[in-house]
Amino acid sequence: MTRSHDRGSMAAAGTAAEIDQPRFWNVPNSMTVARLVLAGIVFAFMGLDQYAIALAAFIVAALSDALDGHFARLLKQGTPIGRQLDPLVDKVIVSGCYIYLASISEKTGVYPWMVTAIVVRELLIQGLRSLLEGQGKAFGARLAGKLKTTVQCFSISAALLGLSLTSPPGWLLWVRDISTWLAVALTIYSGAIYFVNAMPALRSQATRD
Repeated sequence: MTRSHDRGSMAAAGTAAEIDQPRFWNVPNSMTVARLVLAGIVFAFMGLDQYAIALAAFIVAALSDALDGHFARLLKQGTPIGRQLDPLVDKVIVSGCYIYLASISEKTGVYPWMVTAIVVRELLIQGLRSLLEGQGKAFGARLAGKLKTTVQCFSISAALLGLSLTSPPGWLLWVRDISTWLAVALTIYSGAIYFVNAMPALRSQATRD
C-alpha cells in the first residue's frame, strides 16, 4: 500500500511539474517563429530584386513583432525562451536586411560602416541579455531600444519602397536617409544605455567569479 501511495504521489508530482512547465508552442512564441520564416521570405525576394513583395513581407513581420509581446502579456504566456528568441529574431531580420541594403549602397544610402555598427551592437547586447537572463536577472527592452527598433523598421521599409519604384520621389529619398542615420544613432545610444544599466550586475558577477 505504501509503495502504491508513493508511486501515486510521484506521478501526481510529475503531472504537476508538466503543468507548471511553460509550453514553447504558445501564441507569442508561435508568432516569433513565424516571423523567422518571414525573414527568410524577405531575404529571398530581396535577392530576387522583388522589392515590393519583400516590403510587404517585412511589414507583416514588423507588425507581428509588435503583437507577440502584447499577446504574451495579455495571455500571460511569457517564457524565458520567448524573451530570448523574440529579440534574437528581430536582430536576424533587421541585420540581414541592412547587410543586403549595404551591398547596393548607391541605391539605398546604407553604408557598410552603418551596418557594422548595427550588427556589432546587436551581437553584444544579445550576448549581454543571454548572460543576465541566465542568471535570472530581467533584461527586457527599454524605451530607447524599442524606439531604435521602430526607426530601424521604418528605415528599412523606406529603402525597400524606394527600390520598388522606378523613379522614387526626392522626398522619399530624404526620409529614407534621415531615418537611416537616426536608426544608426539610436542603435549606438540605446546600446550604451543597456551597458550602463547592466554594469552593476556585471560588477556583481565579476566579484563572485
